[in-house]
Amino acid sequence: MEGTEIAMRPVALFAVCVILLSRPVTASTEQYRTYVTPTSTETMLGPCEYELTLRDASKPVSAVLVIIERGWQVGNLYFDPEVASFAERHDLALVLARHCRAKTEGPNKEEDMDIIPAHGIGRALLQSLNQFAQQSHHPELAESKLILFSFSGGGSMVARMVAYAPDRMLAAIEYAPGHWDPIGIDTVKLPEAALSVPQFIIANGADNICGTQRPYAYFRRYHDRAAMTFMIQNRVPHCCVMNVTHIVLLWLEDVIEQRSPSATTKQLLPIDRRKAWQGFIELENSGVMDGWKEPVWNVVDAWTKPYASSVPTSTQDAGWLPSKRFAEAWLTFEKTREHPITRLE
Repeated sequence: MEGTEIAMRPVALFAVCVILLSRPVTASTEQYRTYVTPTSTETMLGPCEYELTLRDASKPVSAVLVIIERGWQVGNLYFDPEVASFAERHDLALVLARHCRAKTEGPNKEEDMDIIPAHGIGRALLQSLNQFAQQSHHPELAESKLILFSFSGGGSMVARMVAYAPDRMLAAIEYAPGHWDPIGIDTVKLPEAALSVPQFIIANGADNICGTQRPYAYFRRYHDRAAMTFMIQNRVPHCCVMNVTHIVLLWLEDVIEQRSPSATTKQLLPIDRRKAWQGFIELENSGVMDGWKEPVWNVVDAWTKPYASSVPTSTQDAGWLPSKRFAEAWLTFEKTREHPITRLE
C-alpha cells in the first residue's frame, strides 16, 4: 500500500496542474493617476491631471486612446462600456486628460484651457505618458502612438496636437470642433508630416456655437492630400457626443487595421487611399446661425463611390471612407434627416 501511495502522488500533482492551467486567465484591469506640473514659462494654472486605464495589464499596449475632457459628456466616454470593450479588443490604453485650466482668460473671463500645445498643454500630455510608463511598468507607453478625441475647443486642440507631434499620432477625431478667434479649427496649419495622420471631423447641424462651415473649411484645406473624413450630425446642437460613438469606433477599427500599431511599432503603415471609398454630401441651410452669424448646414442627400483619383474635388466632397463597411454606415448616418439628441449621457 505504501509503495502504491508513493507512485500515485506524481499523477495527483499532474492532475492538479492540468486543472490549474486549463482555467481561463481573466484580464486584470489596472488604473493610475498622475499630475504634470507646468514650468514657469507655461500657461497652465496648476498641475494637469491624467488618468490611465489598462483593460488587460498583462498585455503590452499597442496604442493609447486619449480622451481630452471638454465637459462631462466627453469625459464620460472614458468610462463608457463600448469604448472600454473596444480598447480591450485592440490592446489600447485609455487616458483621460482632465480639463486643465490656464492662467489666461477667455473672452467670457472664464479660466479656460489654453489649447495651443506649444504653450505647455502638449508637453504635459506627452510627459504624462512618460510618467505612466514608469508607474505601470509598461515602458512602451513612453513611445506609444496616440488616438486623440475631443469636443469643441478640445477638437481644435486635437487638430493642433496633430501638427505639434505628428510622429506620435495614430489618428484624430475632432467632434463639433471650434474655438474663439483667432485659434478656431479653421486656423489650424498642418505641416507636411501631419498629413499622414487620418482625421475624422464631425460637425453638428444645429450647432449655434461652432457651426459647420469652419470645421468644413479645415477639412477642405487638407482632405485632397490627407485621409480625412467629414460628417454632419443632422439637426443636433452643440452636444450629444454619445450619438456618434458607434460610428467613430467603426472608423477607428479600420484605421487601426490599416496602420497596424503595436507595442514595438516605430513607424505606422501609411494609409493607401486607393483602397478606400469617397463620400459626397448635398447640403441645405438649417435655419441656425453659428457664433459668427454664418448659416449652419444639414445634409439632405449623400452618396458614396469607390476611390477614383480622377474625381475632382467639389463643395460636396466629404472625403475618405476607409472601407466599404464604413462607407455604408456613414451613408446611413448622413441620410438620417434628424439624429437623436441625448443630452444626459
